[in-house]
Amino acid sequence: MKNTILLTVLLAGLASAQAQQNAPREAALKAAFMLSADLKVMLGTPIPTDPDVKRPVALHEGERGGLVMPECKLSLEALAKADKEVVPVGQLWLRGVTPQVAGQSPKPESLLSVTVNAGDKSATVLLCALGARKDANGRLELLIYGKGKEPVLRVPLQAIAKPQDNPIELSGEPDGNGAQVTLRILGKHEARFAVVAD
Repeated sequence: MKNTILLTVLLAGLASAQAQQNAPREAALKAAFMLSADLKVMLGTPIPTDPDVKRPVALHEGERGGLVMPECKLSLEALAKADKEVVPVGQLWLRGVTPQVAGQSPKPESLLSVTVNAGDKSATVLLCALGARKDANGRLELLIYGKGKEPVLRVPLQAIAKPQDNPIELSGEPDGNGAQVTLRILGKHEARFAVVAD
């Protein structure tokens, strides 16, 4: 039962009729520590990331789910320094959903798939490194990476002013066969993108 909970808590079941629910903090922490067990995988992202496993946020619904962990040194000062160089923001782990680029899913070979084991159970999840930098017009954007050095998705970071408890907060709203995902960063930036069910 415990292993099933750990596997299920890996982010938003994004095909339900209601907004997804955040997983309890204890379940998100267990999932984050389980994911961090294989350091080679966790640190093998196209951009260097050092995710804070003590501050995860997860959404879940049935067999689909996801979890986001902020970069350990994520701060407004670090984001303010983002220019042409990528500033690490954290990691996004997805199960049963895939991010979309211009209404289409990236080629499977461009995504970083990882098999996670918990006792006699296993699940395939996507590991997406998150970064930020300024685009050609000087606007801050969120970069979502798969396997390669080029991101599979670029999303504008909009300015917001909303207090939040965690460095990165995650929500999802159903949208047909998928959902619109919102990542809020440090209460000052927000990115929205689509995911579709696998």
